[in-house]
Amino acid sequence: MISLLKKVFGRQKDKEPTSFEDVFRGAINNCGEANAYQEKVMLEGILDLSEITVYDVMNHRKNLFSVDIDLPVVTILEKVESCPFSRIPLYQGKPENIVGVIRVKTLFKEIIDHKGDYSQVDIRKIMTKPWFIPDNTTLKQQLQLFRARREHFAFVVDEYGVLQGVVTLEDILEEIVGDINDESDISNLDIMGICKVDDNTFVVDGQVPIRDLNRKFGWNICDDNAATIAGYLLDMTQSIPSEGQKFMFEGFHFEILKRNKNQISSIKISL
Repeated sequence: MISLLKKVFGRQKDKEPTSFEDVFRGAINNCGEANAYQEKVMLEGILDLSEITVYDVMNHRKNLFSVDIDLPVVTILEKVESCPFSRIPLYQGKPENIVGVIRVKTLFKEIIDHKGDYSQVDIRKIMTKPWFIPDNTTLKQQLQLFRARREHFAFVVDEYGVLQGVVTLEDILEEIVGDINDESDISNLDIMGICKVDDNTFVVDGQVPIRDLNRKFGWNICDDNAATIAGYLLDMTQSIPSEGQKFMFEGFHFEILKRNKNQISSIKISL
């Protein structure tokens, strides 16, 4: 990284730059070292933080794992005990009505402290308040907010306050360093809204973010004009495709498998 930075600044010319960022980005692109590719990607990712919004990288609400707060404690425990997430959104009435967040570790500790007496566990007392952020917040702004609040989990809402999804600190870091995998990651793609048919074919929920697909499989589907794969097809076709229609864009074959009214809900993508 240090050697690349030296090359970046060493290649600045005498002419007056339009901005530091333009010079920096141009110098990164001009650096031809083969072994510096990952470093270049990381530096470009840092520069992009001020241009990408949380809406672009969030986990869509359709893929959000949440639990009804009014369920009995024992039922809530059954739902979260095999869950790979450390924080679980709690809703009341309908999944979009988020009222709190429960840490799985805190729930287990509370049950242990009460020696398995579920009647003594009050979910509302141990949950934390949800943190809502606008969907046009940039990743640079959100990274600063995460640091200031010492949190790494926030709910994304639109201008009307309607829940759009969840963004985490990991989502932002992945924009810089690439896909982060650890022992808690899910090997099954179903929860992401992706079903693998074979090595070259996938059935994808229409609301899956394009950036998630690109990061997960190393694809390069353009996300300049749309955030989700359904939005991408609407933009590329300038229409609402019907079930059974097939298209080929950017080297990918797309087939509309299911449409609910005007919403594309299932797409087959083949390489």
